[in-house]
Amino acid sequence: GPLAHAIRTKLDAALQPTHLQVLDESSRHGGPPGAETHFAVVVVSRHFTGLPPLQRHRLIHATLRAELAGPLHALAIVAKTPQQWESDPHVPPRPPCLGGSKHERHTN
Repeated sequence: GPLAHAIRTKLDAALQPTHLQVLDESSRHGGPPGAETHFAVVVVSRHFTGLPPLQRHRLIHATLRAELAGPLHALAIVAKTPQQWESDPHVPPRPPCLGGSKHERHTN
């Protein structure tokens, strides 16, 4: 979809990744068909060399600032250097969505 394309384009331009996955996980989170609200990204970039995980995530968040302020509700991030990816290309599984407020019981 258009949001996935925007995420890919912006991350490509800003971080020149050697590996990039943009996964639309919106359907796993109970959104309407075609909703682009929940994404996961795997970004492998030399720009992450020497940076702790928090700084890597901040770079990605800064790159996607407009999307995070608008339609993008949730973003799971795996950010590795090329050396880290070469030695361990494993992406940890994300926990299942619990549905947030749609499973809360409201009492009056």
